[in-house]
Amino acid sequence: MKISVENAQRIVFEISSVLGEDVNLMDRSAVIMASTDPNRIGNHHLGAERVITEQLDRLIIEPHDRLPGVRPGLNLPIWVEGEITGVLGITGDPATFTTPAHVLQKMTEILLRETHVRERAERHGRSYSRFLEAWLTDAREPTPEIVTEGNDFNIDVRAAYVVATARVTSAGSPTKPAASSSFQAEVDRMSELVLEEARARGAITALLASRIVILIPHAVLDKNPMGSRDSSAYSQSSEQLAMIVSWLDHLARRVRTESTLRLAVGLSGIGLRGPQATDQAKALSHALHSPTDIHRYDGLTIELLLSATPARERQAFVLRVFEGLPAEHRDELIRSLRAYFDADGSLSRAADILFIHKNTLTGRLNRIADSTGLDPRRIADAAILWLALQLTP
Repeated sequence: MKISVENAQRIVFEISSVLGEDVNLMDRSAVIMASTDPNRIGNHHLGAERVITEQLDRLIIEPHDRLPGVRPGLNLPIWVEGEITGVLGITGDPATFTTPAHVLQKMTEILLRETHVRERAERHGRSYSRFLEAWLTDAREPTPEIVTEGNDFNIDVRAAYVVATARVTSAGSPTKPAASSSFQAEVDRMSELVLEEARARGAITALLASRIVILIPHAVLDKNPMGSRDSSAYSQSSEQLAMIVSWLDHLARRVRTESTLRLAVGLSGIGLRGPQATDQAKALSHALHSPTDIHRYDGLTIELLLSATPARERQAFVLRVFEGLPAEHRDELIRSLRAYFDADGSLSRAADILFIHKNTLTGRLNRIADSTGLDPRRIADAAILWLALQLTP
């Protein structure tokens, strides 16, 4: 049984806290892999070597024993799955130990088993995440190797899915979240809630970087001999997608209710393989910058063109459009411009949204027109300003 040095060190400190003595943990090669004395880590332990090679049930080192690098104390074999997997060494006089030797052995064996199970689960989780990320970013047809690896994780890579990519983010600006540890703890808590809810519905889930990925298996739509979709199957699929949207919307409301955060979700279309569906779920990028929590791929129009534009060109366009705005009023003017467009050009409704007088809003629109050369009340200019807003974080 192989345990990481970090976890071996944790076990040593836990046992030492019970005994109040210095503790060493040696591996099956009799090398000290963890110790309360950092200077001893990496040294060969002759006492542990004797325990392992002679299969001793214990070895007491007396002060008069002459073993180089070995201090007086008690050395106990640690048995796991019928073999000695290491040796526990306790420095001091065994007669003063209040915890019996067999209890110390059992305690160490239990800690080793628990740590091994946890490490194995962590390794499996990392492999699972690496597999999902590699598969979902590969547009090619799945190879036999990918199919086999997917089966190992109980994932059918040839099946069709509805994919949701989501992110728990600030209810304010998604690009400027609070950096505090309490904020991150709240994000982690809500992310885990979303993952648990999705797993409870039988979905495949993963947390890839800061993105929550949810794959909901979906039956491939039937096609009749003429090549058109069967209307009843299509209707059923649409109903299923509507149910998924309703569930995600409920989940987003729950996040808003139980925290100061929000859940932004991009949702793919229906009847697609994982990589294709994941690509469609890029609607998440629009959900992040929209007051609407759930964005469906089939509801996107001009946003698809915008997302296909390289980031450098998008940034250059925004800079060119808004570069004339005075820096000290830039955020205020852009916020007012958003409200004006959200209100479909109604000065009264936009002013209500901003909690300002209509004349104040008119003044701000005039300032935008003077600073940029683009008047939001003219259709051609409004189109350019609106596009720049869509590309502004």
